[in-house]
Amino acid sequence: MRLIFATNNKHKMNEIIDILGEKYKDIIFMMSDLGININPDETGNTFLENANIKTQALYEVMKEKKLLKDGDYIIADDTGLCIDYLDGAPGIYSARFLGENTNQSDKNNKILELMKDVADIDRKAYFITILSVLEVIDAASYGIKNHSFEGKIDGYIAKSIEKTDGFGYDPIFAVGDTSDIEKGKVKTYSNLGINVKNKISHRARALHKFVLYLEKKHNI
Repeated sequence: MRLIFATNNKHKMNEIIDILGEKYKDIIFMMSDLGININPDETGNTFLENANIKTQALYEVMKEKKLLKDGDYIIADDTGLCIDYLDGAPGIYSARFLGENTNQSDKNNKILELMKDVADIDRKAYFITILSVLEVIDAASYGIKNHSFEGKIDGYIAKSIEKTDGFGYDPIFAVGDTSDIEKGKVKTYSNLGINVKNKISHRARALHKFVLYLEKKHNI
């Protein structure tokens, strides 16, 4: 069994390995481990559609290169920050917000600027991960089975960048209720630290659902 993730993002892979733990670390691979470097256009209208585009693209390349093995799991996620005040933006465009080449600090600061006068109670947001999993049942006959798993966590947008640890929108997304702002208990993903974040995050919740499927099927 191999868990092959349709990414070459080392930050994401380190997070995935930390979430899944020692039991799985020797069977986790990213595309570069297989000599693959693709970046399919995410043209879907939903997180699931974009995640499926990535798993399907990796599957097709592995099929062409004859790299498929029985029991492989080809996995991709599409993840986004959805802010109520911004009508769900940046949503499926989270990675491409302000353009693909815009650095993350500028993205975070732009969101804070857009929300600088927004009341505490209206700063609600959530992070969501949709995991697309393509299970290779029979590599020779290209028999496959598709699965999806969702992880979501509610929170809000902080009023400032609390800390720059983590990556992506970690410095501005806070877990909990907006009342924590007034109480001075703002806990962004960055504040929480990687160990705590990886126990409760949207990605962790999706991956744990996938692991439950694996453990039930393979009696792990």
